[in-house]
Amino acid sequence: MSRDLDLERLAEIPDPFGGAARPVAAAPPMPAGSPTRRDVRRRRAVAAAAVLVYEVGWLLVVEHRADLSELPGTSIAIGLLLPLVAAAVALVGCRVPGRRGLGAPVAWLLSLCVLPAALFALGTLATSPPDTEGHFWSLVVRCMGVTALLTAGPLALGGLVFRRAFAAASQWRTAALGAACGAIAAATMSLACRHSGALHVILGHGAMILVGGAVGALVLGRVTRA
Repeated sequence: MSRDLDLERLAEIPDPFGGAARPVAAAPPMPAGSPTRRDVRRRRAVAAAAVLVYEVGWLLVVEHRADLSELPGTSIAIGLLLPLVAAAVALVGCRVPGRRGLGAPVAWLLSLCVLPAALFALGTLATSPPDTEGHFWSLVVRCMGVTALLTAGPLALGGLVFRRAFAAASQWRTAALGAACGAIAAATMSLACRHSGALHVILGHGAMILVGGAVGALVLGRVTRA
Protein backbone atom coordinates (compact mmCIF):
# COMPACT_ATOMS: atom_id res chain seq x y z
CA MET A 1 0.00 0.00 0.00
CA SER A 2 1.45 3.33 -1.01
CA ARG A 3 2.16 5.80 1.72
CA ASP A 4 1.78 8.72 -0.66
CA LEU A 5 -1.42 10.72 -0.21
CA ASP A 6 -2.99 12.34 -3.22
CA LEU A 7 -4.71 15.31 -1.56
CA GLU A 8 -6.05 16.48 -4.88
CA ARG A 9 -8.51 13.55 -4.94
CA LEU A 10 -10.24 14.78 -1.79
CA ALA A 11 -12.43 16.89 -4.04
CA GLU A 12 -13.90 13.68 -5.48
CA ILE A 13 -15.51 12.75 -2.13
CA PRO A 14 -19.17 13.78 -2.29
CA ASP A 15 -20.60 16.10 0.37
CA PRO A 16 -23.36 14.14 2.16
CA PHE A 17 -25.08 17.40 3.24
CA GLY A 18 -24.67 19.26 0.01
CA GLY A 19 -28.25 18.76 -1.08
CA ALA A 20 -29.68 19.61 2.34
CA ALA A 21 -28.35 23.12 2.45
CA ARG A 22 -31.10 25.67 2.02
CA PRO A 23 -31.12 29.44 2.32
CA VAL A 24 -32.02 30.57 5.83
CA ALA A 25 -35.55 31.95 5.82
CA ALA A 26 -35.85 35.55 6.86
CA ALA A 27 -37.75 36.28 10.08
CA PRO A 28 -41.38 37.12 9.37
CA PRO A 29 -42.10 40.81 9.57
CA MET A 30 -44.02 42.11 12.57
CA PRO A 31 -47.70 42.74 11.88
CA ALA A 32 -48.46 46.27 10.87
CA GLY A 33 -49.24 48.43 13.87
CA SER A 34 -47.70 46.08 16.45
CA PRO A 35 -46.51 48.19 19.42
CA THR A 36 -42.87 48.21 20.42
CA ARG A 37 -41.79 47.81 24.03
CA ARG A 38 -41.36 51.55 24.23
CA ASP A 39 -44.92 52.01 22.97
CA VAL A 40 -46.22 49.55 25.56
CA ARG A 41 -44.43 51.38 28.39
CA ARG A 42 -45.76 54.69 27.14
CA ARG A 43 -49.34 53.42 26.96
CA ARG A 44 -49.18 52.01 30.47
CA ALA A 45 -47.74 55.25 31.81
CA VAL A 46 -50.55 57.18 30.13
CA ALA A 47 -53.10 54.74 31.56
CA ALA A 48 -51.65 55.16 35.07
CA ALA A 49 -51.92 58.93 34.72
CA ALA A 50 -55.50 58.58 33.47
CA VAL A 51 -56.38 56.46 36.52
CA LEU A 52 -54.96 59.16 38.79
CA VAL A 53 -56.98 61.84 36.99
CA TYR A 54 -60.11 59.68 37.22
CA GLU A 55 -59.78 59.13 40.97
CA VAL A 56 -58.73 62.68 41.83
CA GLY A 57 -61.41 64.06 39.52
CA TRP A 58 -64.04 62.21 41.53
CA LEU A 59 -62.80 63.86 44.70
CA LEU A 60 -62.71 67.32 43.14
CA VAL A 61 -65.93 67.21 41.14
CA VAL A 62 -68.28 64.68 42.73
CA GLU A 63 -67.58 64.31 46.45
CA HIS A 64 -64.99 64.44 49.17
CA ARG A 65 -65.14 64.36 52.94
CA ALA A 66 -66.46 67.58 54.43
CA ASP A 67 -64.17 67.11 57.44
CA LEU A 68 -61.07 66.40 55.36
CA SER A 69 -59.30 69.58 56.42
CA GLU A 70 -59.93 68.77 60.08
CA LEU A 71 -58.52 65.23 60.00
CA PRO A 72 -55.06 64.61 61.46
CA GLY A 73 -52.37 63.78 58.94
CA THR A 74 -51.83 60.33 60.42
CA SER A 75 -55.49 59.42 59.88
CA ILE A 76 -55.34 60.47 56.22
CA ALA A 77 -52.04 58.66 55.72
CA ILE A 78 -53.33 55.41 57.21
CA GLY A 79 -56.53 55.57 55.17
CA LEU A 80 -54.49 55.91 51.98
CA LEU A 81 -51.59 53.65 52.89
CA LEU A 82 -53.56 50.51 53.69
CA PRO A 83 -55.35 50.19 50.33
CA LEU A 84 -52.34 51.41 48.35
CA VAL A 85 -50.14 48.72 49.92
CA ALA A 86 -52.84 46.20 49.04
CA ALA A 87 -52.83 47.51 45.45
CA ALA A 88 -49.05 47.22 45.24
CA VAL A 89 -49.17 43.61 46.45
CA ALA A 90 -51.82 42.75 43.86
CA LEU A 91 -49.87 44.40 41.04
CA VAL A 92 -46.94 42.08 41.74
CA GLY A 93 -49.04 39.30 40.23
CA CYS A 94 -49.42 41.23 36.97
CA ARG A 95 -45.88 42.41 36.54
CA VAL A 96 -43.57 39.66 37.84
CA PRO A 97 -42.32 37.79 34.74
CA GLY A 98 -41.70 34.54 36.59
CA ARG A 99 -39.76 31.58 35.22
CA ARG A 100 -39.16 31.82 31.47
CA GLY A 101 -41.29 34.95 31.31
CA LEU A 102 -44.54 33.05 31.87
CA GLY A 103 -45.56 34.74 35.09
CA ALA A 104 -45.65 33.51 38.65
CA PRO A 105 -47.06 30.06 39.55
CA VAL A 106 -50.83 29.84 39.87
CA ALA A 107 -50.72 29.14 43.62
CA TRP A 108 -48.68 32.32 44.13
CA LEU A 109 -51.04 34.31 41.92
CA LEU A 110 -54.02 33.03 43.91
CA SER A 111 -52.44 34.29 47.11
CA LEU A 112 -51.76 37.67 45.45
CA CYS A 113 -55.48 37.93 44.61
CA VAL A 114 -56.64 37.13 48.15
CA LEU A 115 -53.81 38.65 50.20
CA PRO A 116 -54.59 42.32 49.33
CA ALA A 117 -58.14 42.00 50.65
CA ALA A 118 -56.89 40.26 53.79
CA LEU A 119 -54.24 42.94 54.38
CA PHE A 120 -56.83 45.68 53.94
CA ALA A 121 -59.32 44.03 56.29
CA LEU A 122 -56.80 43.29 59.04
CA GLY A 123 -55.21 46.72 58.79
CA THR A 124 -58.61 48.40 58.95
CA LEU A 125 -59.66 46.40 61.99
CA ALA A 126 -56.44 47.41 63.74
CA THR A 127 -56.61 51.14 62.94
CA SER A 128 -60.30 52.09 62.61
CA PRO A 129 -62.83 52.78 65.37
CA PRO A 130 -65.88 50.54 65.88
CA ASP A 131 -69.09 51.27 63.98
CA THR A 132 -71.49 53.44 65.98
CA GLU A 133 -73.65 55.13 63.32
CA GLY A 134 -77.12 53.98 62.36
CA HIS A 135 -78.39 52.89 58.94
CA PHE A 136 -75.36 50.62 58.67
CA TRP A 137 -76.39 48.52 55.68
CA SER A 138 -77.84 51.37 53.64
CA LEU A 139 -74.56 53.28 54.02
CA VAL A 140 -72.55 50.18 53.13
CA VAL A 141 -74.57 49.51 49.98
CA ARG A 142 -74.29 53.15 48.93
CA CYS A 143 -70.51 53.14 49.36
CA MET A 144 -70.19 49.81 47.56
CA GLY A 145 -71.91 51.37 44.55
CA VAL A 146 -69.58 54.37 44.57
CA THR A 147 -66.51 52.17 45.00
CA ALA A 148 -67.70 50.03 42.08
CA LEU A 149 -67.72 53.11 39.86
CA LEU A 150 -64.25 54.07 41.06
CA THR A 151 -63.06 50.53 40.29
CA ALA A 152 -64.67 50.27 36.86
CA GLY A 153 -62.65 53.07 35.24
CA PRO A 154 -59.19 51.77 36.20
CA LEU A 155 -60.20 48.19 35.41
CA ALA A 156 -61.38 49.11 31.92
CA LEU A 157 -58.12 50.96 31.28
CA GLY A 158 -56.17 48.02 32.67
CA GLY A 159 -57.90 45.61 30.31
CA LEU A 160 -57.06 47.93 27.43
CA VAL A 161 -53.36 48.39 28.12
CA PHE A 162 -52.80 44.75 29.14
CA ARG A 163 -54.62 43.39 26.09
CA ARG A 164 -52.91 40.14 25.01
CA ALA A 165 -50.15 40.76 27.54
CA PHE A 166 -50.29 37.53 29.57
CA ALA A 167 -48.93 34.39 27.94
CA ALA A 168 -49.90 32.12 30.85
CA ALA A 169 -52.34 32.19 33.77
CA SER A 170 -54.09 35.14 32.18
CA GLN A 171 -57.21 34.81 34.34
CA TRP A 172 -55.28 34.82 37.61
CA ARG A 173 -53.03 37.67 36.55
CA THR A 174 -56.05 39.70 35.42
CA ALA A 175 -57.72 38.87 38.74
CA ALA A 176 -54.71 40.43 40.48
CA LEU A 177 -55.10 43.47 38.22
CA GLY A 178 -58.77 43.75 39.21
CA ALA A 179 -57.90 43.45 42.89
CA ALA A 180 -55.40 46.28 42.50
CA CYS A 181 -58.06 48.47 40.85
CA GLY A 182 -60.45 47.77 43.71
CA ALA A 183 -57.78 48.70 46.24
CA ILE A 184 -57.07 51.98 44.43
CA ALA A 185 -60.79 52.76 44.59
CA ALA A 186 -60.77 52.01 48.33
CA ALA A 187 -57.94 54.52 48.74
CA THR A 188 -60.06 57.15 46.99
CA MET A 189 -63.02 56.32 49.21
CA SER A 190 -60.94 57.03 52.31
CA LEU A 191 -60.96 60.68 51.16
CA ALA A 192 -64.53 60.65 49.83
CA CYS A 193 -66.52 58.99 52.63
CA ARG A 194 -66.69 60.37 56.16
CA HIS A 195 -67.82 57.06 57.70
CA SER A 196 -64.73 55.51 59.23
CA GLY A 197 -66.12 52.57 61.23
CA ALA A 198 -64.07 49.42 60.71
CA LEU A 199 -66.84 47.20 59.33
CA HIS A 200 -68.18 49.97 57.12
CA VAL A 201 -64.74 50.51 55.58
CA ILE A 202 -64.11 46.79 55.11
CA LEU A 203 -67.48 46.08 53.48
CA GLY A 204 -68.35 49.38 51.84
CA HIS A 205 -64.88 50.28 50.58
CA GLY A 206 -62.85 47.06 50.58
CA ALA A 207 -65.32 44.56 49.12
CA MET A 208 -64.46 45.80 45.62
CA ILE A 209 -60.95 44.38 46.01
CA LEU A 210 -62.50 40.90 45.78
CA VAL A 211 -65.20 41.92 43.31
CA GLY A 212 -62.64 43.60 41.06
CA GLY A 213 -60.56 40.43 41.14
CA ALA A 214 -63.55 38.30 40.20
CA VAL A 215 -64.53 40.61 37.34
CA GLY A 216 -60.95 40.63 36.10
CA ALA A 217 -60.77 36.85 36.05
CA LEU A 218 -64.20 36.12 34.61
CA VAL A 219 -64.64 39.04 32.19
CA LEU A 220 -61.25 40.41 31.20
CA GLY A 221 -59.21 37.20 31.35
CA ARG A 222 -59.91 36.51 27.68
CA VAL A 223 -58.92 40.04 26.70
CA THR A 224 -55.52 39.87 28.39
CA ARG A 225 -54.66 36.35 27.15
CA ALA A 226 -51.81 36.41 24.65
